[in-house]
Amino acid sequence: MEITIQPARSEDIPAIVEFIKQARSVMFPWIDAESQNQHAQRELANFSKTYLDNPNGAFLTAYGNGQIIAAIGYAPYDDRFPELGLGREGVVEFVRLYVNPVWRRAGLASKLCAALEQRAKDAGMKKLYLHTHPFLEGAIGFWERQGFSILQVDDDPVWQTTHMSKIL
Repeated sequence: MEITIQPARSEDIPAIVEFIKQARSVMFPWIDAESQNQHAQRELANFSKTYLDNPNGAFLTAYGNGQIIAAIGYAPYDDRFPELGLGREGVVEFVRLYVNPVWRRAGLASKLCAALEQRAKDAGMKKLYLHTHPFLEGAIGFWERQGFSILQVDDDPVWQTTHMSKIL
């Protein structure tokens, strides 16, 4: 089975957003369908501006059998967590890492991360930021294996948002 990793193209946006929507419904099953649809509509409306037209944005997709099987992107970090002290200059946020469950545990997420990290380096970025949650099985350990360090874990009984970063 040949897997190809490629940058997102404008003609791929509807399929990418649908892939993200389906992944989010599995990851966050308690979020109602209407909220999921609203999120997908915002994603669709802003995708080009965030990832394709922005010099500080990028999005990669992996294809197998002609279908999207995994995705990841980065967007400019907006310093919405100022207590982390990351700033904005040279910082991007890794977002939307999803791998179809059938394709997990085959190294695909690591390959996507490495490819996206290289794009960030090539674009002159100095630091990567992301956040994840302990209820996403294996996520924190995965990101630590990619070289990310935990900055802070929010004291929230539901989300326990885990903020992580990596210096390039």
